[in-house]
Amino acid sequence: MIRWRSMWGCRTAVAVLIVILSLFLAACAKNPVTGEEELAFMSEPQEIAMGARYYPEVIQLNNGTPPQDPQLQAYVGRVGQRLAKLSHRPNIPWQFTVVDSSQVNAFALPGGKICITRGLITRMNSEDELAGVLGHEIGHVTARHAVAAYTRQVLMAGAMLGLAIALSDSDYAPAVLAAAGVAGGLMMLSYSRDQERQSDQLGYAYMTRAGYNPLAMVNTFELFKKMQKTEPSEVESWLSSHPLPRERIVAAEKRALASPLSNRPFKTAQFQRSLARQKRLAPAYAAMDRGNALARKKKWRQAEAQYKRAIAMFPKESMFYSRLAVAQMKQKQNTQALASARKGARLAWGNFYPNLILGMVANTNRQYSLAVNAHRKAAQALPDHVVNNFFLAYSYDKTGPRSQAVTYYRKVVKASPGSNYGKVAQKRLGQLGAL
Repeated sequence: MIRWRSMWGCRTAVAVLIVILSLFLAACAKNPVTGEEELAFMSEPQEIAMGARYYPEVIQLNNGTPPQDPQLQAYVGRVGQRLAKLSHRPNIPWQFTVVDSSQVNAFALPGGKICITRGLITRMNSEDELAGVLGHEIGHVTARHAVAAYTRQVLMAGAMLGLAIALSDSDYAPAVLAAAGVAGGLMMLSYSRDQERQSDQLGYAYMTRAGYNPLAMVNTFELFKKMQKTEPSEVESWLSSHPLPRERIVAAEKRALASPLSNRPFKTAQFQRSLARQKRLAPAYAAMDRGNALARKKKWRQAEAQYKRAIAMFPKESMFYSRLAVAQMKQKQNTQALASARKGARLAWGNFYPNLILGMVANTNRQYSLAVNAHRKAAQALPDHVVNNFFLAYSYDKTGPRSQAVTYYRKVVKASPGSNYGKVAQKRLGQLGAL
């Protein structure tokens, strides 16, 4: 039985719920797509600011952009901007970026920031297919689906907080507070089926306004379903955030066949010219992907051979050298690993991953000053990355000043107290007398 030990707890809970109700009444906004008033705890300026804040970090988490291919970036930007100008929110600051990931995926951040992976775009065959994917992601932004998810999270967290305060004298409070975080995280994991259907419809509208054949969207859906059977790991990211039941494909096909544009030829000439470099480099990235698969099985020697094969085909890709460095380090080839890591970092000095790897390899080689410089550079790209901050703290711990080590150990503990990194950082802070 729950025991209400304190009238103060009850009154506080009521006060919290009153605040939530006040927010509910005050935070209504017109949806740009439907024109209806809906609850939104994020204004449009806040939405745009959030996208701008996290877009560079999301790009870094996806290995930056494919090297030496400004033509591809410009092309995707033109196609995306054309669709965005025909959308329900033409005046927000749209951006479109191809990221250097082999995963088959595309995703939208709040405020018009959209990414498509190298792994997806190189599997496409026409500009129409590209327009279908970008149009779908634009639909998530125009309908403010991320804002809706954020609002649901705030409501859930607020309701849970009010209940936890009311139960603050009971044994149930810790479990309730834990549930609030888990529930919020699960709600942000993927879009709902209704949101996916709406984005399909909006993507169809935007691509047909621009004159594209809507059957291309059906082709892309069929690609995802085929890969779900043949290459499930490559399409996992897309399907985790974009549920794809059969009825979505049927609905897309029905819409497309009802459009006179379904008789138009697909736009392929400019698409193939813009993708020529990436298509030519596909065997090199395939070798890297094989190396990654072998590395996951800890077959480091075979992985090393695949990374070297990738480098032989395309020696300008930093990821190949960084992954080679990891494989060499795992085989205790520390001198060779350091040389590979240095080359990877030189090719993409502003990117997170090659600097993270260089710092880790430098630490293994006891070159702590080099490690500090590399981890600091990585931290400029991703300031809150737990692993990088831990090794930056460790590097400062070896070289000084110890005050900097304390600063970064504390960041690790605050961000991830229950992880192995957090526990080691906590122990070291105790040894340094900095708890």
